[in-house]
Amino acid sequence: MPADTPVTQEVAASWARSSLTVPPERVSAPVKAEADVQHAWQESPLEYGVRGLIPELRRLAEEADLIVAVGDVDGTLLWTQGSARMTGLARSVNFVPGGQWGEGSVGTNALALSLRTRQPVRVFSAEHYVQTVHDWVCYSSPIRDTGTGALLGVLDISSTWEHSTPLGLASARHYAAQIEQAIGGRPRSPAAALNLAFCGPARVTFGGQHLHLTPRQHELLCVLALNPGGLSLDALHAHVYGDQPISLSTLKSEVSTLRALLGGQIASRPYRLSVPLTLDVQRVEELLLAGRVGEAADLYDGPLLPHSASPLLTYWREYLDAALRGAVCRSGDPDLLWRYASRFDDPECLDTLETLLPEGDHRRPIVRARRAALDAAP
Repeated sequence: MPADTPVTQEVAASWARSSLTVPPERVSAPVKAEADVQHAWQESPLEYGVRGLIPELRRLAEEADLIVAVGDVDGTLLWTQGSARMTGLARSVNFVPGGQWGEGSVGTNALALSLRTRQPVRVFSAEHYVQTVHDWVCYSSPIRDTGTGALLGVLDISSTWEHSTPLGLASARHYAAQIEQAIGGRPRSPAAALNLAFCGPARVTFGGQHLHLTPRQHELLCVLALNPGGLSLDALHAHVYGDQPISLSTLKSEVSTLRALLGGQIASRPYRLSVPLTLDVQRVEELLLAGRVGEAADLYDGPLLPHSASPLLTYWREYLDAALRGAVCRSGDPDLLWRYASRFDDPECLDTLETLLPEGDHRRPIVRARRAALDAAP
């Protein structure tokens, strides 16, 4: 990119990673077999979420001269719909179903960044790593399971740079939310359960509504959810604060505030949540115990409340992280290891993955490069 073109930290970091893994001569994305992609699309909840939106997305693509794409958690495109012009341009770079647009395959692009950051992202023109898409502007937004918070895939809206619009990112967010809503079967009943997702970015929904809570409220909810039988005030204090010099009256006040936000659904004597709930922490453990390691890894979005010093949550954070990493490494499944290693820098997983990938697999040099980068890091 030109030296005087400012880029975000995310784009600059992506370029640095891309330079380690993407060959300079790369002009288009690798493509998976058509039959495999069709099967993956038909079996994916994303297909159900997109189904009702296809007429609207087709009109949007034709009228605005753009292409809409849906990709899985690895950045492999499963479905596209575009204008005649953009479909032709897309075909020339393999922006087609089966095209592998993960960062390790084609470098910096909006789909890959959105999947990595779990945030809506715009990548404009020469911010793309591969030169053949420097004429493009792309807007991507992640698609999540509204119940568990698990990442399901990504929606992308792309055109050429002269069609750049401030509405592009808003449109990507809007349609990603529509897909999430369809997958979740909304509208939800006001009596819907409390859904807690704390592995990675904290997300709390109650009665179908997202709650904006403080880090301390997240800790209280997680501790209570992990103790469905209830806790005395002293036990709750010990689990949340440890030996921090915080009074019981302060804890009572915080519980009272949280109870009001939950419509009174926290009982006392003992303190417990009195509403049906789901907790991703417990679900990840259940999946691991059932031997469903791939599902556990896909649900796990990062360490449990990583900034919490709660003794109980610190124990669960370290335990769950070690259990999942060990299960993934022992799985012997190169595709699962690839998905995990693409999200979390882990030397053991990278070493295991390199031994499992056959010679000639395009992912092998990427794995070696990432392992070397970890060794070189301070």
